[in-house]
Amino acid sequence: MRCTNCDHVLWNQPVPPAGTGRVCSECGTAYTAADFSFGRGKVRFCCPQCDTGYYGTSRAGHLEPAQFQCVGCGLELTMDACVIRPHDLSREVDAMQRTEVPWLSHRGEGALRRWWSTCMLGIGGSAGMPAMLSQAPRPGAAVRFLLINAVVAVVLGSPLSFGFGLLPVVTRGGAFGGSVLEMIGAAIAGVVLGTLGMVVVAAVPAALTQFIRRRGQPIGFPRAFELVCYSSGALLLSLVPCCGFTLGYFCWMVAGAQALASAVDTRGDSVGAAILAIVGFLIAAPIPIGMFIFYA
Repeated sequence: MRCTNCDHVLWNQPVPPAGTGRVCSECGTAYTAADFSFGRGKVRFCCPQCDTGYYGTSRAGHLEPAQFQCVGCGLELTMDACVIRPHDLSREVDAMQRTEVPWLSHRGEGALRRWWSTCMLGIGGSAGMPAMLSQAPRPGAAVRFLLINAVVAVVLGSPLSFGFGLLPVVTRGGAFGGSVLEMIGAAIAGVVLGTLGMVVVAAVPAALTQFIRRRGQPIGFPRAFELVCYSSGALLLSLVPCCGFTLGYFCWMVAGAQALASAVDTRGDSVGAAILAIVGFLIAAPIPIGMFIFYA
C-alpha cells in the first residue's frame, strides 16, 4: 500500500482528525482506503482506540459492512477511521491486489491477448478501471489502444453500418470517373481522419469531467482521458451489421461514463461525472463521422 505519487509506504498511518481526509505523510497527496484493492483477509483494519482488528472480506478486501461499531470499545468505525495494517508485516506485498489494466500488464502476455482482455474489460467491467490505474497516467499507451479500436470501427464498422466505405467509389471513382489512385487515396484519407476523430472524441468527455472534483481535486485530464480510451473496447460492437457503428459508439459512451463515474468518491459526484461524460460523447459524436466524410 503505497502513495501513487511518491511511492511512500502508507501502512500504519495514524487516523486523521475528524473532518479531514487521509494524506500521504511524505508528499501530502490525498487518498482513501477505498482507492486500494486488498487480498481477502490479508489486511487488518484496527480500531484507533482499542486496537481491535477487523479483516476485509469483500472482493476488494474492504470491510463489510462499511460502517459499524467496534465490539471492543463501541467506537463508530469506517475504513478511513481505522489504522490499516497488513496481516503479516513480513509479506506486505501479498496483501495488495496487483491487478492492472491488461494493456499495461508486464506479465509476459502477448500484445494480442492484452488488447483483447482490455477490450473485454471495456465492454463489461469499465467501472473497475480506476482501481487498476494506480501508477502515474500514461496517455500515450492509452491512445495506442484507442487507435487500434478506432481503426477497427472506422475501417470495418462504418462500411457495415452505413456504407461509408463506398463513398470513395461513388464520389471519386466509378460513377464520376475518378482514377483508382484517387479512390484509394480518398479512402485512406477518410480512414486516417476518422480514426483521429475518435481521439478527439475521447478528449471531450475527459475535459468536461474536470468540473467534478475528487476529494477537493479534479480527476485530472490525463487520468480521465486514460479511462475513456481504455473503455473503447466497446467499439468492437461496431462489427455488428447494419447498426454496429451506432451500437459501438453508444456502448463506448456508457462504458466511458461508468469509468469516469467510478473515479470519484461520493454518489452525487459520480452521477455528475456520468452526466457530463455522456454530454461530452453526444457533443463529440459528429466529429469522427464528419472527419470521415469530409474528403468526399
